[in-house]
Amino acid sequence: MSIKMLKLRARGVEVPKRSLHDRFNIARAGSLEVLDTTSQGLHRMAKVAKFTYRDFNRAVDELYDPHLLWWNGGRFVLSGFERIKNESLEVVDFAQSWLCFHDVEPPTAPEGR
Repeated sequence: MSIKMLKLRARGVEVPKRSLHDRFNIARAGSLEVLDTTSQGLHRMAKVAKFTYRDFNRAVDELYDPHLLWWNGGRFVLSGFERIKNESLEVVDFAQSWLCFHDVEPPTAPEGR
């Protein structure tokens, strides 16, 4: 599915609503797929949402155990966790939510939620 995605958290911390649509947090175009896969790091089967950026052909963000929080008017939010390597190259899990836009432009003002 071709969408635009905006991350609502940075390293597990919620991005302030006033900063969601500024020049540092823009929605990126790409494709989204959700699938079940064997996770070597989690040692189990896991559902994973993979977002492949259109601008950066091979760049992929992964959201583990995604849950659909809401869907309305071509927009939806997936919530789960992401795995990132920290400064000492250890894998750390952080809470993450993605605001996704399906065939619509993102709103000009932050949402009131």
